[in-house]
Amino acid sequence: MKISKREDFAIIFMSHLAAHGSNDYLSLSNVARQTGLSSLFLKHIALELKNNGLVESREGVQGGYRLKKKPEEITAAQILSAVNRDLIRPACYEGVCRLKEKNCICVSFWGKFNLKLTALLNNVTLAEIAKI
Repeated sequence: MKISKREDFAIIFMSHLAAHGSNDYLSLSNVARQTGLSSLFLKHIALELKNNGLVESREGVQGGYRLKKKPEEITAAQILSAVNRDLIRPACYEGVCRLKEKNCICVSFWGKFNLKLTALLNNVTLAEIAKI
């Protein structure tokens, strides 16, 4: 299993926001400078997190992004699913499986694995991640 750049950046961005408190808006340029992340790619990640109700934004000189909820109320599963539909995407899902779906054990196995992994990640909060 490989963690994508999108997932990695989302966790780093959200952890950075959590570490700076819920009242402060942080500009993407400052976050990019402090974390070393690409500001262009970070902009896309921030938009996805906003569209999924995890962050809010404000324009202008005092603008930027901040958490929409307390870090204790945001889970790792919510962050990861905001930027990636499925945590595990086997070849079957991409239409390159050589077996017919009803004969493919991968669809069933990876589907169940995805559910278990999501349940596990629902028990890890952003507050816990930010402390690491």
